[in-house]
Amino acid sequence: MNFRAFARLTRIEHALMLCVAVLAGQVMSLHGFPDPAFALLSFIPPFMIEVAAFSINDYFDVEVDRRNRRLDRPLVSGEIARKAALYLSMGAAAVGAGAAWFVNPACFAIALAFAAASFLYSFRLKDMGLVGNSYVAGTMAVPFVYGNLSVGPALLESVALLAIIAFLAGLAREVMGAVRDVEGDRERAGAKTFPMLVGSGPALVFAAILYFVAIALSIVPFLAIPGYAGNPAYLLLVGACDAILAWVAVGMLSGSREFLKRARYLSLFAMALGTLAFLAGVFRFA
Repeated sequence: MNFRAFARLTRIEHALMLCVAVLAGQVMSLHGFPDPAFALLSFIPPFMIEVAAFSINDYFDVEVDRRNRRLDRPLVSGEIARKAALYLSMGAAAVGAGAAWFVNPACFAIALAFAAASFLYSFRLKDMGLVGNSYVAGTMAVPFVYGNLSVGPALLESVALLAIIAFLAGLAREVMGAVRDVEGDRERAGAKTFPMLVGSGPALVFAAILYFVAIALSIVPFLAIPGYAGNPAYLLLVGACDAILAWVAVGMLSGSREFLKRARYLSLFAMALGTLAFLAGVFRFA
């Protein structure tokens, strides 16, 4: 298995972003950086469970990906054997959940729940309308909570708000992706994705609304939360994030498959900027 094929199978950029989200939750809770050794330990569960989730997803989705002509998927191109993806997923999930045991009980419970849910999602939940989309959006939001709880007993207001924004933007992103893949999904027996249930047009409108709600909520810290209120660094970063998300929300309404493909990467970049914006509040770059 070469590294490029492994990176495409596991969407390693997502796993790395989860580690950044965990660090953000820790830094926001501590108002500083955690012990490096502990931070590295705490990164293992989200990283490995994300690797497991994408590997098992491609294992179950290989025929659909072939119909969608997803030659970027290593199982479709033949760069990685289907069985190898299954074994990788099982091993990564076990390592991730096992490492979480050494963080603390709350983080172990979160890791175990999401490791199990990742298999359920690929096996069945993805075909259950917004249920599957909501699970994926949850994986984008929970790392902030996990990071917070890994170093502190209470969930901070700022972390909770960041998790909600991440969930809304993540849900919009997943609905967008479901619209892009709707043709191939229609050929899968038992599939009932959200765009299949309501139509691609209404699904994209719903996703656009979610993006704009997330944008509106991102302004709240600048107005009301200590450390963020009046902070120009936060405003600059969150403004860039919001501008990209607004552009994606409006542009995707065209339904262009090519735009939806580009928008997936742009929205991920925007969410990374949003995470940096919340970190700006911690260090008070005002």
